[in-house]
Amino acid sequence: MISESQYWKNDLQKNVEFFHNKLYQTTWREASFAALEKRVMLSCYIVRKLAEANKITKDIFECQVKLYSYKNKGKTVDLLNWHRVDDLYEVEQPQEIKKPFSYVINQIIHSYTFLFAFKSKSNIEGILFNSDRSKKRELYMLKIADLIELLSPIAQCYIGRTIMQRNSDGEMVVVHSE
Repeated sequence: MISESQYWKNDLQKNVEFFHNKLYQTTWREASFAALEKRVMLSCYIVRKLAEANKITKDIFECQVKLYSYKNKGKTVDLLNWHRVDDLYEVEQPQEIKKPFSYVINQIIHSYTFLFAFKSKSNIEGILFNSDRSKKRELYMLKIADLIELLSPIAQCYIGRTIMQRNSDGEMVVVHSE
């Protein structure tokens, strides 16, 4: 359980600024990819921990997120080919879909495929991901700009009032927070 969320939210804000800077980066090295991957993973973990500790509102954590979905071509995705997204998924036919942010967070945390998509050779566009459960169906892309828009309010979210009550099992649950 997180007792003081400010430290977590400060780190999340630093990551948001880091992601924003990456939108304008033109030279990509292996270390750049590793640093971005780490920050994405840590940001997703921070968001999930904040949600579990009721340090952000449920409406932020469950908001609908725009993703692009690429259907699997019917091929097996495994440890030897997971990175060959062009061969495995219909990347020429993206479908715009919406999923709860909580779903996106968990897909990224438990990602089987995790790569970056580029608009051009040097301009990053988004994150390609799926989990071991979704890899047979589809691959998702979340635009970096959309990730920034999702994380920014979380870094600034402060709960001023919470209403709680006991459920039928006697556990205290949050009914409403603002």
